[in-house]
Amino acid sequence: MYKKVSSLIVLFLVAFLAIPVKVNAAAFDPVYYAERYPDVAAAVGTSQRALINHYTTFGVYEGRFQNAQEEALGKPLNTYIDIDLENQHVTYILDGNIAFETDCVSGDVSKNRETPTGVYAIYAHVSGQYLEGPTWKNWVDYWMPFSPGGCGLHDATWRKKFGGQIYKTNGSHGCVNLSHDAAKELFNMVGIGTVVNVH
Repeated sequence: MYKKVSSLIVLFLVAFLAIPVKVNAAAFDPVYYAERYPDVAAAVGTSQRALINHYTTFGVYEGRFQNAQEEALGKPLNTYIDIDLENQHVTYILDGNIAFETDCVSGDVSKNRETPTGVYAIYAHVSGQYLEGPTWKNWVDYWMPFSPGGCGLHDATWRKKFGGQIYKTNGSHGCVNLSHDAAKELFNMVGIGTVVNVH
């Protein structure tokens, strides 16, 4: 039930934002996918087209693997963003190699605004946008949301320091804050569909 609800939330967000989602599924194995995820096969059938459509629409956002090699590695794809909350560090892995890394500030633990853990994918890639909440409205130059609840990576020009223990008492509303330069660099390396592993 939870997976169905989360799938519907992701679908709604993507449709609402009217952003075309492109997921790299070049290594998709329909036989593996149907056998590994019988719930999907029961819901959509076992045709290659139906299974790949499910993967690109829902599966990648739910952290499902597209082939046995991915599962053996323990992480979907060999290209992904890794967000290490304990160490307050963001690493972009490109083709199995570290391509970028930086310190960050995640959701404020003292205010129960922790950044959600799990495997997600970037569903929007926006250059310039206001982020708004009940008591705040901040402009960001680089916005890369990934969680169904709307958390994402973005620049935070109002911060002077990143990393360390800042998130425990002066963290974000749930997003992953980066320096302006770091957000710009990451933004130019990733796109819609890039997997995000938050742990």
